[in-house]
Order: sequence, then structure tokens, then C-alpha cells
Amino acid sequence: MLEKKRDSAVLISLVDELPEFCQDYFIGRKNERALSTRIGYARDLNHFIDWLITNHPYFCVLNKRQIKPADFGHVSASDMDKFIEIYSDEHEIRATARTRSAISSFYKYLTDVLRAVDYNPVSGAQKIKIPEKDYVIFLTSEEQTRLLNTIRYGTGLTDRQNAWHKHYEKRDLAMIFLFLDTGMRVSEINGIDNGDVDLNECSVVITRKGGKQSKVYYSDESAEYLQNYMDEKQTVTPLSCGPRDPLFVTMKGSRLAIRQIQDIVPKYVDAALPEKAGTISPHKLRSSFAMEFYRVERDILALQQRMGHTSLNTTNIYAKAFESASLRTRNWRENIDGQ
Repeated sequence: MLEKKRDSAVLISLVDELPEFCQDYFIGRKNERALSTRIGYARDLNHFIDWLITNHPYFCVLNKRQIKPADFGHVSASDMDKFIEIYSDEHEIRATARTRSAISSFYKYLTDVLRAVDYNPVSGAQKIKIPEKDYVIFLTSEEQTRLLNTIRYGTGLTDRQNAWHKHYEKRDLAMIFLFLDTGMRVSEINGIDNGDVDLNECSVVITRKGGKQSKVYYSDESAEYLQNYMDEKQTVTPLSCGPRDPLFVTMKGSRLAIRQIQDIVPKYVDAALPEKAGTISPHKLRSSFAMEFYRVERDILALQQRMGHTSLNTTNIYAKAFESASLRTRNWRENIDGQ
């Protein structure tokens, strides 16, 4: 629970910088979005308001904390275009699109809930088109096996890493296999508590994006790794084994932070797959699950459900990437030595 408390403190500190009325939007309506999403939105909104105070003639004389909902009615679509243009100069297209979405969501709150403004200027601003990719970075089944063997045996780890490896082996094997077995997001794995896991049913209750809870089923192999890890945790950190305590913890028993999980994955990738160094993150493990699941099942609707996608278009990225890869490698036999 410690990491959730830390994240809550981060959100509160960000909201404390915003106009006072934003308290209800970010904290009072907490069931509408995941905590990590609200933190991102709060950062984006702070950035936007700071830009308004610096660049907009109406806002430059206002105290940020005292800005009222109706004040945002003075922002036009043209103002949004200027902000997006400047923001995109310093940020990648996906970050710009996310910030645009955060501001649009905030204006939806102003128009639909508070009824403080009549118009959402984001709707009239320039659209941000994210180029579709016909490829996905992922680990093949053979590469996944090499990665998991490194976690099991410490192959390729430095002497210093191996000295501590026995303390983390069962935890990291259970966690990383769960990524590859279910396609969970890093925030979803981070949020699992002991009581969310049902080892008999081979299921775990997770909190999806948007705060919706969902039951995810995992394989017998995952169940074995989870059982081994939870048995070890009962001995090593027994005070972290209550149903409301976090599943994946540090040696001190506190919840593994998302950043810590993001650092654990490349440590093993660098050792097991040096050719993939710098390219595989927890999200790419999610992509690895999607590509392998589609390769075996060829069921796009089942994949959509497993991934927790609200839109089938999002899931189709993996089907298109699979078909594109199949086309690119149709002459694979030409690469066989001696032919």
C-alpha cells in the first residue's frame, strides 16, 4: 500500500498547485480514472494553465489558485492551436496527443458537470494524427524462453547482480511471467494486492484504465510461480502477506513502485538478449503477449478482451503487425545457409 500512498501524495501536491475548484475534479471524482491517469492529467493541466498565465492576456493578471471555472471560457480554439504548436516542438507526438486529451477531458467537466463554460475549445483546435505502425516491437517465444531462463538461473547477470539474485528470483519470475502470460499493463500489475489473487481459480482481480475492475485468468504455470513466490514471501516478509497488502514487494515489504518494475525488466533483457537492449519495457512484454496470443489463437475479439481494450481498433494493431511480419518474411528460406 506504500506506493499507492506515495502516488496519492504526488497527486495531492499537483492539485495543490491548480485552481482550488480542481480538487473535486481530481480527488472527489476518483472513481472515474486510475490514480496514474489523474497524476498525468494534473501535470498536463498545470502545464497548460502556466502557459495561459504567461501567454494569454486574460490570464496573465490572475492568481493561479484563484482562477474560476468560468475564466476558462476566455480560451479559444485559436489559443489551443498556439499551445499545441508550442507544446509539440518540445514533446513527442504521443505526449502532445495525451496532453490535448487531458485538456479536452477537463473542458468536458467544465461544460457538462459545472456548466461554467459553453464551449470546449479543444474540439475546434487542430487534430493530432498519430501515424499507424504496421510493426510491433515484441519478444518471440524463443526470446521469451531465454529471458525467463536468465531470471531462473541468473545467466548473463553481473557478479554484483547475481549476488542479490536469489533474493529476487521467485518474485521476478512470477511477475515477468505474469506479464507474458496475461498481457497486463504495468500499472495493473503494480496495483495487485494479495487478496486479489485466487490460486485455486487461477485468476486475479485487477484495476483497468479508467478504474474498472476486471478478473483476469492466468495459466497453471503462472499459478506455480505465484505460489512459490507467495510461499517465500510468507517467510521473508510475513508482515506484507495480508489480503490488503501488495503482492509484489521489495525486501522491506513495501509495494514495488512502477519505476522499479520498469527498471527490473531491462536488467534481465540486457543479460538475456543484449541485441534487444534498450528496446524492451514492461509495455513491450504486454505486446509480446498480444503477438504470441494472436499467432496461436487468431481470435481478435478474444485478444481484445484479454488486453482490456475498449476499442477493437486498438487491438487490430497487433493483427496488422502480425500479417505485415508474415508478408515481410515470406521468402524466409532465402536466408538459410547454403541456399
